[in-house]
Amino acid sequence: MNDLTSELNSVIESAEKKLRNITEEQSSKKPSPEKWSSKEILGHLIDSSVNNMIRFVKGQFKNDLVFCGYDQNKWVEVQNYQNAEWNFLIDLWKMNNLQIVRLIKLIPNDVLKRSTTNHNYDQIAWKELSKNESATLEYLIEDYIGHMKHHLNRIFS
Repeated sequence: MNDLTSELNSVIESAEKKLRNITEEQSSKKPSPEKWSSKEILGHLIDSSVNNMIRFVKGQFKNDLVFCGYDQNKWVEVQNYQNAEWNFLIDLWKMNNLQIVRLIKLIPNDVLKRSTTNHNYDQIAWKELSKNESATLEYLIEDYIGHMKHHLNRIFS
């Protein structure tokens, strides 16, 4: 658990500094009409934090690890991240993730590592896990952090 919170804290701290160096104008640029701008990518990460926070809470008291998915493109579109203020998005992303760090610290180790084959990580995880493989809440948290790093790297490239 300590490794997960340390890693997430480290990602938040280093990414925030880099995000603050991106201007409003730069954050709004789309590489192409069908691709997300940095604002929209960060908005997607905000949506991911909201959905995963719910999973990290519910996963502690469910007998399975089956969770609702969400339409990422619709969420980004409906919330109009493209026209949001860049520093507001950074603040929201940071605060949501600091709450996730706090939440992860509170998850008992036996709950974090409890294993089940009754999951839908083959549908909702960034790095999909086969239905035949056992899943844990810890796997989902690691996957969440990997997903975040992937998208932050897209913003910084």
